[in-house]
Amino acid sequence: MAGVELGFMAPHPWIMVAGEREEGHHSITTSAFRRAAAEVANFDPDVMLVASPHWMPMSRLRIGGAPRYTGTLAEFLPHINEGLPPEHRRDLPPVPYDFPGDPELAARLHEAGEAAGLPVYLEPEPKALDHGSMVPILYLNPEGRFPVLLLSIEEGPKEQSRKWGEIIGREVARAGRRAVFVSSGTLSHHFVFDSADALWAQGEAWDRRLMDRISVGDSQFVFGLSDGEIAEGELEAGGLHGLYMMFSAWDAPPAASVLSYEGIVGVGSPIIRFDPAQQEILSSD
Repeated sequence: MAGVELGFMAPHPWIMVAGEREEGHHSITTSAFRRAAAEVANFDPDVMLVASPHWMPMSRLRIGGAPRYTGTLAEFLPHINEGLPPEHRRDLPPVPYDFPGDPELAARLHEAGEAAGLPVYLEPEPKALDHGSMVPILYLNPEGRFPVLLLSIEEGPKEQSRKWGEIIGREVARAGRRAVFVSSGTLSHHFVFDSADALWAQGEAWDRRLMDRISVGDSQFVFGLSDGEIAEGELEAGGLHGLYMMFSAWDAPPAASVLSYEGIVGVGSPIIRFDPAQQEILSSD
């Protein structure tokens, strides 16, 4: 069997790789990441698709076509660090990464996207990577064992993201790849720097409503949210477009389970597992 067979929504707090991986911070999220990493290792995918809202999209759907990604987050993290209040800045480690890409699949997606009239852009050489990509990769693919295909998340009409997700699912299957799709993203944003584990009460209610609907297989709830309803959650740029893409890669709504939910500097940060095969089993009972 080939195609996108497993999925995760995973947060990307940069502090989880900037010196805090083994210090016990955000233990709920860290524990869930390790559980998810064990599931990915057991699944043994041919490729990991990682869609990030922080990989600069340039108003185009960016596709990473490099054969290998090697470097550190030294080019990216200082920019984030400087944007913090002075009392919350910290000394940053280099945060190295090294993992293979999948240029053949990237080229295939680019060709299919162009044929469909989508604003796709193939990046054939490795560039400085972002925390939206790297936090999930460093936790879910810590040894660089699996090839990674990077995708940007582009704001705009949800129908564009839906169409792109359908193409991704189709082309991954046609290429004979067994893939895990990682939608890197968080939910409600209401930063609370003075309390690392704080949650914004209104945002938590927004998040739990969405997670409850997803958990019963109602992925269409996400597509049905209005711009006004999404604005109430103060979501980051890109909003729910990673989920639009991932859900559209499947023919039917996936089974979902929330592995963790935590407030990290006021941001609702869930890890959610999606299993389309399990939904098929449940539907047939």
